[in-house]
Amino acid sequence: MIEEAAVVTRIGADGRTWIKSLQTSACSGCMQQQSCGTATLAKVLPKREFAVDSDIALQAGDRVVVAIDDGHLLLTSLILYLLPLLIMLGGVGLAQACLPPPHNSDYLPEIALTSLLAGFALINRCQNLLLLHLCFKPQILKKLPAA
Repeated sequence: MIEEAAVVTRIGADGRTWIKSLQTSACSGCMQQQSCGTATLAKVLPKREFAVDSDIALQAGDRVVVAIDDGHLLLTSLILYLLPLLIMLGGVGLAQACLPPPHNSDYLPEIALTSLLAGFALINRCQNLLLLHLCFKPQILKKLPAA
């Protein structure tokens, strides 16, 4: 299990608990902050909150420990990286089979790029369904004592 501290941001009307990660990036302790692109991205991109089912009675502001199963994380990585590539290879194979022979190799790079981008768009559109509901379900393990 991969564990991380989080804070409860709100309790939804449906009883779901909305949490946001407490972990800050490692960039705060690094001496290369001024010239590093990762530090810039960490400052610019907001942290995302998401809903988790919980059996523990919680309130907004409570600190909790959230865990994700390692096996489900591996499955999620495979889906995110392999699905667009499989869509691209399928699109190229279909185009090569359907286009007439003198023209089938002329348009393959464009078809490959288009189908790869379509795979990324599909993953982006379905990420809440794929990642949070099918691939892994974050679990709240325990409530941390107030600091």
